[in-house]
Amino acid sequence: MSTILVNYDGSVQIISFNRPNKLNAISFQCYNEVTRALAEGAKNDSVFLTILTGIGKAYSSGTDLFDSNVIDIEDRLNATRNFVRAFIDYPKLLVALVNGPAIGIACTTLGLCDLVYATKTATFSCPFHRLGITAEGCSSITFPLIMGKTRANEFLYSGKTLNAIDAQKIGLVNEIINDGVSGRNELVKKITTEVALYKSPMVYTKSMMLNGVITKDELHKANDREIERLLERFNSDDFQNSIANYFKQKMLKNKL
Repeated sequence: MSTILVNYDGSVQIISFNRPNKLNAISFQCYNEVTRALAEGAKNDSVFLTILTGIGKAYSSGTDLFDSNVIDIEDRLNATRNFVRAFIDYPKLLVALVNGPAIGIACTTLGLCDLVYATKTATFSCPFHRLGITAEGCSSITFPLIMGKTRANEFLYSGKTLNAIDAQKIGLVNEIINDGVSGRNELVKKITTEVALYKSPMVYTKSMMLNGVITKDELHKANDREIERLLERFNSDDFQNSIANYFKQKMLKNKL
């Protein structure tokens, strides 16, 4: 696997987005590699918990819209659909360590994680409407449950960026930890000494909590609805115009 790193620390699987030169943007290949890594973690009896994080200064800047390895939009979105399905179906504990910007689907899928930790430099944003597209990662139903309807609406509609403290205030983040390797080691130690001691009860509790709030079937239906809408948007003139204008403004800003 070239777009991610997969390491093991006892019963903890660590999946790291590994495209630091592109702020860990998720390419077609990366979508598929994360999906496979989660499937392997689910089947591995020695793995109790998986941590998702990023190499370098970013967690992930979201979908790589300039990925030259995929031409067909439907192929790209099927990879996205399967990526989200892997989060929904993951039977063990899924923990995110957000170590920098989490943008787009990297942010929305945090709502499918069991625990979310963030470093002080972490930021969170979903600039979908600026690109002429719509939300995914089941955020259309998970974010209102996590943040409350009005806060979720504001966050998803505005595309504004939240820092770690603000993300914690609205319930997207559990705890803020130290930056760098020390923070990551601290989290792994915390998990292995406090959480991983009670493997079976944790997994059973996860299954009951999920069924008590929202079912997997509802999450899968939300994922399918979101992907269908994205397919429509990616094929629209509105998307082409929006993305051209967005990156034109971004380039002008970088020159200033």
